[in-house]
Amino acid sequence: MNAVRKQKGFTIIELVVVILLLGILAATALPRFLDVTDEAHDAVVEGVQSGLSTGVALFRAQWVAEGQPRTTVTDSAGFNLFASNSGWPRSLTLAPTVVATATAALTCQTVYESLLQAGGRPTAAYVDGLTADDAATRESAVEGAATGVDFVIVLDRDNATPTAATNTCQFYYVGQNKLGTTTANAAIPNFSYNWTTGAVSAIADVTFNQGS
Repeated sequence: MNAVRKQKGFTIIELVVVILLLGILAATALPRFLDVTDEAHDAVVEGVQSGLSTGVALFRAQWVAEGQPRTTVTDSAGFNLFASNSGWPRSLTLAPTVVATATAALTCQTVYESLLQAGGRPTAAYVDGLTADDAATRESAVEGAATGVDFVIVLDRDNATPTAATNTCQFYYVGQNKLGTTTANAAIPNFSYNWTTGAVSAIADVTFNQGS
């Protein structure tokens, strides 16, 4: 008498259950992965903002310790920076009274690269000549410089006299856009540094609406 062979395999119900379970796992894991990615970007911004705040405070302490010099302040790591009239790090070669000829490369870039360690410092591009009132030009300049870098750093210009620099550097984090994705309609983390007061602002998102 022939033995009855039992068919082995998944039933339709079992396959449906497996598919449902995979769907549930994907639905819960993907947002978690996206959250981790966002947290990684947030950590970069917070690290730079915190590091810059600490560096600015240490610089001023060194300036006070050296008797408030009118020339450069030198630390043990070998950086040389001019202080502003109030003792905050300002530029590489410009005396405190020089404002109109300031550039991002001489001021914002110098402060950023001198106060943060080279080994772990995020990459940055530097932009000049942008007034706070000219939002469209600022957005275009930041987006144009965003590819391949983590930060775009802008030296603000005076709204009334655009040829004159102000005392403020703006830091825009574009690490999430560094591979060429557009910054239009994106929330861009931003903070600023004022070398007259030494204030490093809190981080706040700005939205670029260009191209919308």
